[in-house]
Amino acid sequence: MLLQRLVEYADTSADVVPAFFARKPVRWSLDIDANGVPRGDLVSMADKDDPQRRFGTVRLVPAVTRTVGISPVLAVDNGEYVFGWTSEGGAKPDRVAKQHDAFRALIGEWAAAEPDGAGPAIAAFYRNGHAGRLTPPDDWSRGDLIGFSVDGVYAADTGAARRFWAGVAGDRKGSGRSGLCLVCGQVQPLLKTVPQQIPRRWVPGATQSASLVSMNEAVHGYELQKFLTNTPICTDCGLKFMTALTGLLSDPLHSTALSGQNARLAWWVLGGSTFDPWATVEQLDPTVIRNLIAGPVSGEEAAVDDLSRYCSVTVGGNVARVVVRDWVEQPIRQVKDNIRAWFADHEIVDAWTGEVVQVKISQLARAAGRFETGRNGGPGTWTKFGASGEHRPPDLFHRLLGAALLNRLLPPKLLNHVINRIRIDGRLDPARAALIRLALRRHPNLQHERERLTPTLNVENKQPAYVSGRIFAVMDDLQRTVFRVANQRLNTTFAERYFGRAIDNPQVVIVSGRRNVQAWLKRLRGPLRRPNWSEAYERRLDDLFVQLDAIPRGAVLTDKAEFILGYHQQRAEMRTERLAAAANKKKTDLPPEPDDAAPSTDDEGDDA
Repeated sequence: MLLQRLVEYADTSADVVPAFFARKPVRWSLDIDANGVPRGDLVSMADKDDPQRRFGTVRLVPAVTRTVGISPVLAVDNGEYVFGWTSEGGAKPDRVAKQHDAFRALIGEWAAAEPDGAGPAIAAFYRNGHAGRLTPPDDWSRGDLIGFSVDGVYAADTGAARRFWAGVAGDRKGSGRSGLCLVCGQVQPLLKTVPQQIPRRWVPGATQSASLVSMNEAVHGYELQKFLTNTPICTDCGLKFMTALTGLLSDPLHSTALSGQNARLAWWVLGGSTFDPWATVEQLDPTVIRNLIAGPVSGEEAAVDDLSRYCSVTVGGNVARVVVRDWVEQPIRQVKDNIRAWFADHEIVDAWTGEVVQVKISQLARAAGRFETGRNGGPGTWTKFGASGEHRPPDLFHRLLGAALLNRLLPPKLLNHVINRIRIDGRLDPARAALIRLALRRHPNLQHERERLTPTLNVENKQPAYVSGRIFAVMDDLQRTVFRVANQRLNTTFAERYFGRAIDNPQVVIVSGRRNVQAWLKRLRGPLRRPNWSEAYERRLDDLFVQLDAIPRGAVLTDKAEFILGYHQQRAEMRTERLAAAANKKKTDLPPEPDDAAPSTDDEGDDA
């Protein structure tokens, strides 16, 4: 099914690279006229100041898998093939001569087969001895591609070149036999090997250009048969699915990966729908999200969605092999439902703004890594993807994508990982809180309790660990108020000192913390002359403590997560109350925050 859907995409998309072609940087260009006479010297197509042209201008280049044999491509190749140039550390001179002869012979065959194309001009260039008059530029290197242009037209990407090259490359990769193709179901000429490989930069984990299907040793194949003997694929289908997959993996609008993660996701839509699942969950356009959520209610979803399918493949690499980690095909309407569920399951209140926010998938993956505190009180940052000590699960990114696009559950080990990072870093921001809520709502043992796990504070949630987290947040807020009113510097807050211990054992921290609470309340009533504030905090704590039959101790994994969620949402609720009171929209018995209050770190969130 995967190969069939790739072939369908190749047949319907205008973005697919032509068969046996690839996009590569061409470093040098030589323009000749129709008689083969050079119109100047070799021209460099590179621009070191332009990241897109650092190694040359990216063009469509004829391409097949080239191993140890001599195998020229058409009208564009390296200096050994095009001019017979040798370089220090390169191939031996006798081999270079054979490579150059093979390239010229291929040009001659092209000129004979397509007399109206660019082939005759390039053949005349060689026949009249112009090639021998050109010398390598000073900055030429062995791997540089050199392309011909005829009267300013790039020769390798003309119609004549495409027709001729498709036949040549197909003959090289064909098996010489016909049979029933397992992809299209037609009797066609069959391939000996898959005609192209995927560049390793598009396949995380691969150390070489990788093959999707490969049996180049007898031990790899069924009945010890090499090549595609027992995997019949016709030439046409082989060309289409490889060019389609390579094009998708290299297209930032159809694929994504993060450094250090072991997979890359490519997706495409068949059937005419213009819905972009990845942009919806990553760009977080408020209008797109609002229309998506309102779609079923308003009845405005396009009928074309009913006939369209979302396809995605997640790949990794092992040396020179493509590892297919996941393959999915779903109706677009189902994918939209899944994304609606994704937003409902992970959206969370921001403890600083009081607003409910959605979080990009890349930010969720980033926040699951190690947080590095800033120097001298400066803002901190997340350890970069792929860096040493990032401490992110290698499969995290495609696990989150599966949860977003396919409505999959998340493994409990992810919840454990995020909790450990919060404990170790002492940092809880909206992205980490969203991960906690998402992991709880997608936890296999909590499916019947999902509705109490709301994005904002749920006063009806009487789960002991959740209430304990709320109590801990009020205690911390009380301490901050006391020291602010007393105009005393607070080096370490209650949360900064005890948050990690409280996650593991709320009872020990809360019981011992009540002694501090009494002292803080006494200071507010007495020396600080704020009896109303003291009564407000005491009333809030009493209301919470009465909801507990016993303070939990030795919390299990989900209890730890609920404690964190309760703490985060209670903190956000108090902030929201203060913001509303400052705007004269609501009364509150909480003391106001100072006018210059600001987040303690960067705009990604604040410390626990």
